[in-house]
Amino acid sequence: MTRLHASAVRISGPGHVYAVDLVRVLTFAAVIAVHAVSIINPPASIPAGGTAMLLHFTREAFFALTAFVLVHRYRDGLRVVPFWRRRFLLVGAPYVIWSVIYSGLTLITAPLPPAETLTGALAQLGSNLLTGTACYHLYFLVVSMQFYLLFPLFLRLLRRSAGRRGRHRWLLAISAVLQVGIDAGLHVAHPSGIAAELMGYDGSFVGCYVFYLVLGGVAALHADRVQAWVRGHPAIVLGALVLTGAAAEGWYLRSVLGGSTTASASEVFQPVMVPWCVAVMTALFALGITWAARRGAGPGSRAIEIGSDRSFGVFLVHPMVLWALTLGPSAWLSTHVSALCSTVIVIAATVVVSLLVVEVLRRSPLSMVLTGKRRLLHGCAVHSSRFESSASAPLIRLGAGRT
Repeated sequence: MTRLHASAVRISGPGHVYAVDLVRVLTFAAVIAVHAVSIINPPASIPAGGTAMLLHFTREAFFALTAFVLVHRYRDGLRVVPFWRRRFLLVGAPYVIWSVIYSGLTLITAPLPPAETLTGALAQLGSNLLTGTACYHLYFLVVSMQFYLLFPLFLRLLRRSAGRRGRHRWLLAISAVLQVGIDAGLHVAHPSGIAAELMGYDGSFVGCYVFYLVLGGVAALHADRVQAWVRGHPAIVLGALVLTGAAAEGWYLRSVLGGSTTASASEVFQPVMVPWCVAVMTALFALGITWAARRGAGPGSRAIEIGSDRSFGVFLVHPMVLWALTLGPSAWLSTHVSALCSTVIVIAATVVVSLLVVEVLRRSPLSMVLTGKRRLLHGCAVHSSRFESSASAPLIRLGAGRT
């Protein structure tokens, strides 16, 4: 047994896919980047809009990754009620707590009139909880919980169609066409009245991400074949990334020159984003399996595993850190250095501070409700459940190399 394989046995939990660790870390880093770019730079900045255009793959990657991990874990069987109980505790509790926190921060920056402070605050909180609008990133948790409700049916559909040759290809093709139609409709629609109000919550509806969920689920059922294809076609993966990225940027510039605002031109819901998102996710997965094949017990691999473990907490915390930075430091930076430098500094500061905050939260009694993770034991960097029963459990060595 090689040292590489021994390392996999030593730290792998049941069904753990190492490649996902790096994909998760890079995706969450891109989330921080796109939010920092949007907040730090002027709304009309064409370079900032172009950067955001390329970084807007993150929500699609999130949902594809969610479907991949859940299907991979439960593909051999699912007990529905325990599944719902676990998932809604891990995601629902942090969602409620952070909705309260961010609703409170909103009242600090935009206070209500004294006569309606209490009733207005409660009404606003109730609306935020229903729609995921307490902060600009909480829609992800709302969509995730919708997907958890549908997941037993979703898994049954994938498993029943798995035994019939070509059915998964048809599922992918139909959902891709549907996704293009959804994106086109959302991008060009100009509704009025109640339809316009509902359109403001389009990102909080699970149906807006159908293709990416199907893509992640199908990839999980064919993980070995997907991995083999990605590793065997690096030129195609790289070429697709470059071509779809150039197409996305070309479409963005065409839209801006045609009179669209940078915000509209760089929207997430555009047909041109579908191939770009698929190409980016494939490239990230290629990086993930390459890292997984070479991972060892060194500090680099350990940092990625710890970063993956902290990623959800960082996702929850980072808008608060960005908000705090905009109260003074980023304003000072914008007058002393270029927009690019100030953006890079704010991104780095947000990552570091968010990690420090999450590190404190993970060691507190409130870790579960604030980070969706169990409290870390003293001296442990990753929860002990990652290390339990690895010898007796079946190991998933996706990208772990050969012995």
